[in-house]
Amino acid sequence: MPDELFTGGNHICIVSRDLDRAVRIWWDRYGVGPWRVYNYDPSTVSAELEGTPTEFGMRAALAQVGPHFRVEIIQPLEGENPYTPSLERHGGADHIHHVRLDVADYDRAVGHLEGLGLSSVMHARFAGGTEESPRLVARYVDTTEDLGFILELAHAPPGFVMAVPEYEYPEP
Repeated sequence: MPDELFTGGNHICIVSRDLDRAVRIWWDRYGVGPWRVYNYDPSTVSAELEGTPTEFGMRAALAQVGPHFRVEIIQPLEGENPYTPSLERHGGADHIHHVRLDVADYDRAVGHLEGLGLSSVMHARFAGGTEESPRLVARYVDTTEDLGFILELAHAPPGFVMAVPEYEYPEP
């Protein structure tokens, strides 16, 4: 067993057909938020789905819950992505799609999981908010047989800056 492969929880992701409705419910009924909503398309995300290059669009919302944890909501838009089939398997209902854990060393963690024979569901690179900002790298690993969910690993290199959100809810 590797020493300190995971260093903490980062977020839990909910997939939704209607991100705007989900954000309102999380804030208005449960007090989770505020939310920052982002748009991603092939100009801001490049991905491989099960090893095959793909282009897709999605919206993502993030809310901080306490000092060390977030909730993410993703709404798929178009193209081949891991979210639409998951929604179909769940009858279109909002549901937990993946859990992201922080890692001490991204490459070592990916290597360890590959060494266990686990397959990569998606490998993606997300553009930052500036031209100079390096890309955030993320990988979904199929840990459903062992853990019951997809595990996300990510690496935000030094200098990575989030893009400007489409909007915030509630408005600041």
